[in-house]
Amino acid sequence: MAEDVIKLGLFNQDAAIIAANKKGFLKQENIQVEINTVTDSPTLLRNLISGRYDLILNNADNVIAWAEGQGEDPQKNDFVIFLGGSQGVDQKLVVAPGINDYQDIKGKLLAADAVTTGYAVVAMAILKKYGLLWNRDYTMKSFGNTTARADAMSRGDAAGAMMSMPTEEIQKRGFKVLAEAKDHVKHYARGLGATRREWANANEDLVVRFTRALIRATDWLQDAKNKDEAIELLLGETNSNKARAVAMYESTLSPTMGLTARSRIDMEGIRTVIELRETAGLMKPPVPKPEKYVDERFYSKALATLAR
Repeated sequence: MAEDVIKLGLFNQDAAIIAANKKGFLKQENIQVEINTVTDSPTLLRNLISGRYDLILNNADNVIAWAEGQGEDPQKNDFVIFLGGSQGVDQKLVVAPGINDYQDIKGKLLAADAVTTGYAVVAMAILKKYGLLWNRDYTMKSFGNTTARADAMSRGDAAGAMMSMPTEEIQKRGFKVLAEAKDHVKHYARGLGATRREWANANEDLVVRFTRALIRATDWLQDAKNKDEAIELLLGETNSNKARAVAMYESTLSPTMGLTARSRIDMEGIRTVIELRETAGLMKPPVPKPEKYVDERFYSKALATLAR
């Protein structure tokens, strides 16, 4: 029987999708995944909306923003989150030379992937704690992924940005870390499986099988006896050095930043995303509950049939 093909959109392959692919968990479900990587969130969401992608792995913030018509495009979209991913915000508010404290950001422009979504919203919430309001005290402009944002800062086109750049690269560029997101945001849902609700309902069995494969992959990664094999797998798939592969593995297992147990949907992390958007002034009270954007029946069916 021919394998069902799923067109998947994402920024970078995380350990779960790598393991699901390379350890045969997707093949076990008779699924072939066509992986499409992008460098900016508007492209990812537009391709999901147009049907170019069937599913995406992305932060809850982008899914919620675009569902509410608060993304780069103004129309609302009926999206649904069906699968958990990772937790926590492993991002830093990095600033260019000359910025020594929060007040130095006044009158400056910050670089973002997309201005009203993703980690830009985390930056807005952090800066608000220090009395700085977006579009009053500073502005933001979309430049794209981490490298594009860093290049904008190096050129002098931006004074800072949220990014996950390694410490040695930050120092090499002469930047400094003004804040660590983890000190301000305790829960955050990222790397979630999401799609159009209409597509999920029309392809329920396929969504359940994909979810089942990802739960198996997460279980395998979180089993300590697979540590050495998992590191070798990540080393081969990410074209990185051993130290980077080990760091990726350890991050994957981190209780605060890693994959959720059994790929469960992090409802608290989704609630935090909604609260951050409200704090930043992007969602007006009363804000929706996380359940508006989640349908757990696909996950529940996958979990219930896992032994089969």
